[in-house]
Parts: sequence; structure tokens; C-alpha cells
Amino acid sequence: MARRVLFLGLLVLAGCGGPSDDERENRKSFEFLLTAISLKNAKELDKDARRIDERHAAGKLSDARHRDLQAIIEKARAGDWGEAERMAYEFREAQPYFK
Repeated sequence: MARRVLFLGLLVLAGCGGPSDDERENRKSFEFLLTAISLKNAKELDKDARRIDERHAAGKLSDARHRDLQAIIEKARAGDWGEAERMAYEFREAQPYFK
């Protein structure tokens, strides 16, 4: 009985890990992007878009999340900063950490 409880406890702990290093770095890259959008800073937007593209090319950011972020970036590049910011906050709420 004691072994079974210990085993179940270890299973629970194994599944309770926090975000991975890649997920943390993706979040940080996203926060940089959100700041550029909030400040309506096209130069920083381009820099942050390159960082996101590099993470995707390195396999550290999934295709699906890359598409989501590209939609936000394109909205900002089109000059619709307000909608880009709304989309970014919505993304952050839905995807606190992501690959």
C-alpha cells in the first residue's frame, strides 16, 4: 500500500512541471513583440518579428503559434496597431506559455 501511494505521488509530481526553457523564451519574445506594438514602434516590431522567425526556423516555435504571431505582426505592419494590440492580448490570455 505504501509503495502504491509513493508511486502515485511520483506520477503526480512528474506531470506538474512548469514551462520549458523554450516556452519561457517564446513568452519573452512575445512580450517584446507586445511592447513594440503597444508603443507603435515599427523598428522594434521588425526586430521582434525577426527574433520570432529565427525561433521558428530553429524549431523552438511551432508552426501554429508562428502563424498566430505572424497574423498579429502583419496587422501592426499594416498600421492597425490597435487591432494588433487587441489580438496580442487575446493571444497572451489564451497561450500563457507556448511552443
